[in-house]
Amino acid sequence: MTDQHPLTDEICRAIDDKASTKTNDWKGCMKAGADWQLEQVIHVWEQCMEEPGTDIQVIRRFDQKLKAMRPQENN
Repeated sequence: MTDQHPLTDEICRAIDDKASTKTNDWKGCMKAGADWQLEQVIHVWEQCMEEPGTDIQVIRRFDQKLKAMRPQENN
């Protein structure tokens, strides 16, 4: 394992090469956001694992909770 963040500078530029933030460390902000999202997903997974049920039921609950976390489009 390395100390390098998996969201490399090159990936950050590919996502947004014209960063709209005024901070000079916009790539650091993107990496912090990715870390925060991962922490939320791990927290939801741990919650699902604590609830009783079969492996399939746990996976389905996890999938439902992840879908609920995603931004919803207004139609």
